[in-house]
Amino acid sequence: MANESTTTTLTEVILSEAQAASVLYFAEVPGVSNLVARQDISGRPTLVARFGIYDKVSAAAIAENADFTTNSALDTSGSVSVTVSEHAIRFQITDLAANATVDQLASEAGSQAGIAGTAGAEALQRLQDQDITALFSGFNSSTGSNTAAITSTLLIQAIGQLDIDNIPRAPRTTVLHPFQWRTLIPVFDESNTYGPQGQQVVTSGMVSDNLYGASLFVTANVATATVSSSTVYAGAVMHPSAIALATKGDMPMFEVERDASLRSFELVGVGVWGEAEYRGGATTSGRGGAGVMLYSNSTVA
Repeated sequence: MANESTTTTLTEVILSEAQAASVLYFAEVPGVSNLVARQDISGRPTLVARFGIYDKVSAAAIAENADFTTNSALDTSGSVSVTVSEHAIRFQITDLAANATVDQLASEAGSQAGIAGTAGAEALQRLQDQDITALFSGFNSSTGSNTAAITSTLLIQAIGQLDIDNIPRAPRTTVLHPFQWRTLIPVFDESNTYGPQGQQVVTSGMVSDNLYGASLFVTANVATATVSSSTVYAGAVMHPSAIALATKGDMPMFEVERDASLRSFELVGVGVWGEAEYRGGATTSGRGGAGVMLYSNSTVA
């Protein structure tokens, strides 16, 4: 009969619904992964992405009619290699949820798969963001307090350090844990301090307007670190080049498989990525300085 559902039909519906929901999630919800240097190695026969760094070179004065023979070598020994690996999440959609006629697929199996697609995309992005923010504590430069709350003065110090390190002003981003941002809200949401844009900062989390030249991104995926035996939230002020993110393939990629003995469909979502500190290290030879860890005590607001 034309309206009978088959395992092939259900598999296609589950896959398409999951993919659609995941793509929609990534299109609407930004992550820290959008704030770093990225390279997609899809289609390349390798699992390693190469992020180049050229050491800075120096010019010199020369006298008239003098033969200038000093060579400036282009040194790329500080370049960063990032190896990607798999990250996965799995769902089991049972026949009780999926067994329906074609007319009911969208509301039955499709609904289950759509929820799984959204949940899978959120889980993988959260893990990716956590992998990235865990690198903040490794930045060569840092400022903050291990015993007190974050302040606007500490924020200014972190941004000022980027200026000292000759890091481009655009784009820069301040990434904070909500606990940290809660402390700063009374400063930046007052019209006499930040003007009418203050309300935009509070309501949107990530803003087009800048705080001292850096856009703001607030996320609970900011990791904790240990500073002088104290637990702190390790936020950061950074240029995208502070961290390198390599990806391979869509994020996430879903596959559906029928498990007859369990009377269900197995839905597996996979994300392939790798991350590493890029220019967030020491400023030796002009290689680093692109990120500053901005930390504060995790219990003091």
